[in-house]
Amino acid sequence: MALEKHHRELYLCNRCGYCREMIDPTVGAYRICPPREVRGFESYTGRGTIHIARAIYEGRLKPYERLAEHVYAKCLLCKNCQVHCPNEVDIISVTRGLRQDLVRAGLLPNPLKERDSNVKEKRNVFGEAPANRASWARDLKLPNKGDILYYAGCYDAYRYPETARATVAILRKAGVNVAYLGENEWCCGLPEFADGNIVLAEENALHNVNAIKASSAKKVVTSCPGCYTALKSEYPEVVGKIPFEVVHVSEAIAELLDARKIKLNKVIKKKVTYHDPCHLGRYEEVYEEPRKVIRATPGVELVEMQRNRKHAWCCGAGTETYIMDPDLSTRIAKTRIEEAYETGAEAIVTACPQCLNVLTPAAKRAKMDIYNLPVIVAEAMGLKIT
Repeated sequence: MALEKHHRELYLCNRCGYCREMIDPTVGAYRICPPREVRGFESYTGRGTIHIARAIYEGRLKPYERLAEHVYAKCLLCKNCQVHCPNEVDIISVTRGLRQDLVRAGLLPNPLKERDSNVKEKRNVFGEAPANRASWARDLKLPNKGDILYYAGCYDAYRYPETARATVAILRKAGVNVAYLGENEWCCGLPEFADGNIVLAEENALHNVNAIKASSAKKVVTSCPGCYTALKSEYPEVVGKIPFEVVHVSEAIAELLDARKIKLNKVIKKKVTYHDPCHLGRYEEVYEEPRKVIRATPGVELVEMQRNRKHAWCCGAGTETYIMDPDLSTRIAKTRIEEAYETGAEAIVTACPQCLNVLTPAAKRAKMDIYNLPVIVAEAMGLKIT
């Protein structure tokens, strides 16, 4: 039973309610749990998860199909409840442990079975042909070995090739001979770490670590915060210490700016606000580098949403929510765009393809532009990426 590992955590919750709302004396109340705010049920909060898991662990509640669907649909794994928990309860680990037990009981919901089947058979979340993973880079002649490796991930390889091309263009302009695994890059496995399909998650992790080792890479740059968390924080739990550094593209760009290896010369007259992706922010605590890059862009004025950095409202993608409950995801995204609109910004900048994916429809309805960070940097550098 995976919950056995989290025995202590199951009894730490003091039901204080901080996972619902937190009061900050400087700005007032912060809503913490997006699904709870939309659906209104206490079981959607962090303490709701703890008490469901505890009841199962103690044998007072037997897992069943509808319960499993609720467990997966109700939580974004955004970590907002955990970072605000006064008892420092590891709610994310409890949730993931609960999901591992549900997978072992054969209760993984069908939409996630289909997604995991895509990853198992095609090695990407979309079920696209593996041969198409490197389509975005066909004309770039990227080597498969080198000191610096770009890990595109499923979303930027298959859905947002402009982000992948922008990242490579920026690195090359800085004189970096960037490498790429191409078809040998598999899904990072984070969706499976999150949904409890730990066998598949570890299979992908082992493959990717071995592929990266074979590339001779000393540093891996990724443009997806989910991939960043997988490679940097999940893989060491599977394989031990990894023999390469992992950085997000926002960190890489900030470092290149500091070293004066790239210049942002083109003026972009826009007032923008920055949306913190959960895996980049609350999981990996990368808050300042993206803002530093945005502020370095000529003509850009950065204004903050009320909830930013560790308080930031999730985009609504989560890891399972947009698959299990698209309406919930859409309504959470709408709230975030409304908050962005209230700043007076003309555009939103984020640093995550999944955030871009779920926020774009609501941004269009609000007549706001939305950018992924490498794309706006490439524009400011005058680089052609299409």
